[in-house]
Amino acid sequence: MLRFFRSEKPAPPPPAPLKPAAPRVPIAQPAPPPAGPPLKVPIIEGWTENDLVAVYNAAPAKYLKRGELLFNDVAFTDSFFVLIEGSIQVVVKLNGQPGRPGFFKRGDCLAPLPGYQGLSYAGETAEDSKLIEISANILKHLPDKTQLAVHKAASASTSKINAYIRTVNGEMILRQLRLSQYILNQNAERTAAVQTEFVKNVIQNMKRMPVYATDLAMKLLDDNTSVQEVVEGIRLDPSLVSIVLRTVNSAQYGFGKKIESFYHACMILGFNNIYNLLMREAAQSTMPVTRETTRIHKHSCLISVLCFEIASQGKEQQAQTSATIGLLHDIGKGLQVVMKMGNPEKTEYIQVLDSGKLGGALLRTWGLPEKICRTVEFQKQPEFMSPDLIAPEYRREAAALHVAHILESLLLDKPIDPVRSIYTSEHMVLLGFGNLTPAALLKDRILPSLMKNPARIPLEIHGMITKQRTTVEA
Repeated sequence: MLRFFRSEKPAPPPPAPLKPAAPRVPIAQPAPPPAGPPLKVPIIEGWTENDLVAVYNAAPAKYLKRGELLFNDVAFTDSFFVLIEGSIQVVVKLNGQPGRPGFFKRGDCLAPLPGYQGLSYAGETAEDSKLIEISANILKHLPDKTQLAVHKAASASTSKINAYIRTVNGEMILRQLRLSQYILNQNAERTAAVQTEFVKNVIQNMKRMPVYATDLAMKLLDDNTSVQEVVEGIRLDPSLVSIVLRTVNSAQYGFGKKIESFYHACMILGFNNIYNLLMREAAQSTMPVTRETTRIHKHSCLISVLCFEIASQGKEQQAQTSATIGLLHDIGKGLQVVMKMGNPEKTEYIQVLDSGKLGGALLRTWGLPEKICRTVEFQKQPEFMSPDLIAPEYRREAAALHVAHILESLLLDKPIDPVRSIYTSEHMVLLGFGNLTPAALLKDRILPSLMKNPARIPLEIHGMITKQRTTVEA
């Protein structure tokens, strides 16, 4: 009983079991995409899936290996090129000289490339590529909305290619300026050789051109002198009249009745032909007759005739002055022949002298007008300089002389040196022939004009002209 009232401490509860360590929870990862077809991302920004399907149906994709050509040396393109995979490079050429390539990558739409004077394009894949070519014909059959999408996609490409063309033009112009200056510097060094005492003495002792020839040339450049005054001056000089009558009565003209009057000869030949034959006579009288000088004279006669025709067609320069320059442009080469004949031990030295500068120096000694002298001296400039870089006082005459040499090559079926004809098209434009090619100028204008009055053609080159006319007509 007493035990019933005894107080006892309750037994402690059993210890709670230890909780296991919580497992380490991994960093949350994005949920995997739901099962189904992959999402289609448009190739060109802004295109809908319908645009893409319409283009695919109209123009299947092409697969090209690295280095395959899309186009090569074309003046323009009229297709849109949508680049699905890979990349392509486009090279713009200015007068055949390539600039740095411009690159277009996946998602670009290369717009049609515009045509400009002197520009050409080449395009090839820079890596294995897949693309769609949308020609102008295909484009017009696409839905209107899709056409608009193509044009919008190509607008960025157009801006890019125009900026690229401007860059190429700027680089080319700078390169051309540097190259032109380099050549001018090289020519300046050669000029020093022409100033030696040896060369000066030879020039001073050269047989002079007859006074009548220099007087004629001076009168032609004088705006205050009329043709009638020049003709009257010739009539009063018995030596000139004899030259004219001897020529008009030669086998070249074949008149049945002898021409005894200077005025009658003028009516038959015309003043232009009389002037030209007198200048030819004068030029030929200054040089010894050798195989080389005969060849030079024949070449100069042809160039003179062509220069006259080119200037007459252009109608913005004196044709007779141009003809005189053509006749005298190689007088320096004739001088080299004379120098080598008198100094055979210096042949190699004489051969490398600048014949143009020799000719200019000789013509100054003879008292010819400075325009003629400078054109002869700098006659090679159109081969490596654009017209705007050539001095304006002889720019057109030098251009006519350059084009005449191109026409001579065509007449004689000689290949035209591309290195010497880089700027021919620009000089043709300067002379007023626009986009006309030298071949078209010769066929459509020069030869028909010459054939209207074959009497103006010197006997030395008559056969060349008539042979070429026969070839063209055939």
